[in-house]
Amino acid sequence: MSFRVFTTRSVGSSMLIVLLSTAMALASILSVASAHAVQASSRPTVVLVHGAWASPPGWDLTVERLKRAGYETAAPQLSLLGLSLDVEIVRDTLDAIPGDKLLVAHSYGGMVSTNAAYGRTDVRGIVYTAAFVPDTGDSILSLGSGFPETAVLHHLEWLGEPFASLCYIARADFREVFASDLNPKLAQELNDGQIPANPELLVTPSGPGAWHTLPTWYAVSGKDVVIPPAQQRWMAERAGSAVVEFPAASHVGGYTHYVAQFANLIIGAAEQTAP
Repeated sequence: MSFRVFTTRSVGSSMLIVLLSTAMALASILSVASAHAVQASSRPTVVLVHGAWASPPGWDLTVERLKRAGYETAAPQLSLLGLSLDVEIVRDTLDAIPGDKLLVAHSYGGMVSTNAAYGRTDVRGIVYTAAFVPDTGDSILSLGSGFPETAVLHHLEWLGEPFASLCYIARADFREVFASDLNPKLAQELNDGQIPANPELLVTPSGPGAWHTLPTWYAVSGKDVVIPPAQQRWMAERAGSAVVEFPAASHVGGYTHYVAQFANLIIGAAEQTAP
């Protein structure tokens, strides 16, 4: 039988090696944790702004993808009664969220977001999907000048006198006009979520456009009959937006039927604008 004799020096050396190894392991763990913390802190909160005849639950598929990727989200409900009122709703939402934000806008939500982000330093950029991108003095109707007429005007259902009351997209026509590329179940869910809109939104002039100082991205819906694709491309080009096109997307198809690609566009925008 043999015995190994440890001297005081050998014990001290062994302990030193153990301590050094432990310290190195802890440093490695802390380095990884720190990297993850920096990565998480660099992620903006994504604020999703719906359009007319829509509501926050319409963003659910997009929110699910973003949350899976580690992003916090907010989706304020607009009044759809007046542009200035809706701009204040979005600004109040931005004020209540600490840190950086990235705005995502659909349809009339583009009018709201373009105004709400103006002059702010906590908004990194705006991602548009089939959305209006106004400049000072532009209205929804004036932005359509020179382009094919929107199909919406022929499919409105009024709660009172035409053009003197709130209106919906006619329930029976909603899928055809708004959501032609969606399955009937999802189209009906969006139809059920309609919020009536004030027709004055069509003619209200915009304030200054935030896109003059913020980076923007635009997802063009290639089969949209609400905002003609040619108009979408023109607005995106004027704003200097990075453009992707979803060739078969309806007016809402960009963030539903094409949700995987659209979520990736948002995440790419967040990463490209990281501090």
